[in-house]
Amino acid sequence: HDRPCILKMSLGTFELRHQVLVGEDVYVTRVDCNCSASQLASATSENSIAIFDPATMGVVQRLEGHGDGIEDISWFQSHPSCLSSCSRDGFARVWDLRAEDPAVRAFELRTDEAYTCSVGRGDNALACGAAEKVHLFDIAAGKRLTIYKETHTDTVNHVRFHPVDTTKLMTGSVDSLVALLNTNEAKEDQALLAIIPNEECVESFECVGPNRDILCSVSTTDQVRIWGIGQHDFGSRKAEFLGMRQHPLLSDSEGAHGYVVSTFYDEISSQVFLLAGCNSEDEAMRQRLLLFRVGLPEPEVVASLSLPKLEDQHEANPLLSGHTGMVRSAVSLPGGVVFTSGEDGLICCWSGQHEEASIGLEPSNYAARKQGRLTERSTPY
Repeated sequence: HDRPCILKMSLGTFELRHQVLVGEDVYVTRVDCNCSASQLASATSENSIAIFDPATMGVVQRLEGHGDGIEDISWFQSHPSCLSSCSRDGFARVWDLRAEDPAVRAFELRTDEAYTCSVGRGDNALACGAAEKVHLFDIAAGKRLTIYKETHTDTVNHVRFHPVDTTKLMTGSVDSLVALLNTNEAKEDQALLAIIPNEECVESFECVGPNRDILCSVSTTDQVRIWGIGQHDFGSRKAEFLGMRQHPLLSDSEGAHGYVVSTFYDEISSQVFLLAGCNSEDEAMRQRLLLFRVGLPEPEVVASLSLPKLEDQHEANPLLSGHTGMVRSAVSLPGGVVFTSGEDGLICCWSGQHEEASIGLEPSNYAARKQGRLTERSTPY
């Protein structure tokens, strides 16, 4: 078991180190890192995917092929050059960055409500939400394996294969349910293993913890619930935080309100952390990004994502501004570095330094901590 990277940081300090503008008037809807933490991918409202080197923030490749805004991207779990995407154009695509033409597969979803995709089953299958259905594809064969039609009754917003048992697929929907499916079973009624009643429409979720046996669900109204999904505690509610929009540090009488960006797991305290922002007309409030420790009775702030001091910023990069629009996505890399993306077209890189508090964020990608043990297919798809 690898030891977590410990960030020594005073309360309230994750400093902005780098930022890159993906495009003017572009929403960066999602940022994600591959299994070796060697590349970042960003999904945009301008129909393309940009591949970045996280060390330099330089764009190394652009992927074109979708005909509308891209809603989600998902890297393969053990092949750092391959990823998937889905778009409002009604297609999911598989990309191999080593190929002369990286767009190696295209799967029709038959709806523009294509908000989410995930790769699993040993990197052999692609799952996609398509309105209230979930499609499962065989990547190598380029064909549809099955469609789960009855599990959900409303739009599926999020799907993820479990990173440890990659035959298990988790799906979250506007019908307020999170479902666990065994993709080894051909028939849907036999595939459905369990249901978590989330009580609110599911917008997204993350599997966190050493064995990824904790599920953090975020509702469309920014309510956060923490669930056990281990063998012996599946569906047990561990904690909840229902007041993010009204939190006093993220709201005011002028209409500002808080929102959830993402959830993380702190390997030092073995607790769930929550990154939240502020939706406000005031620029200073809009730039506020806070990291909370989710606990009872109330979450507490453990850090903020902040601009460097003026004198430090001038020496490093006089153009650093931080986010000026709503932040849509965040990911943690080995070493405790956090990348965020937003509706301002920016991807920002943050890291901590200082000595009064210790934070050791678990990498968002489960395989990233095993990067020295990865093997990759010798040829592209």
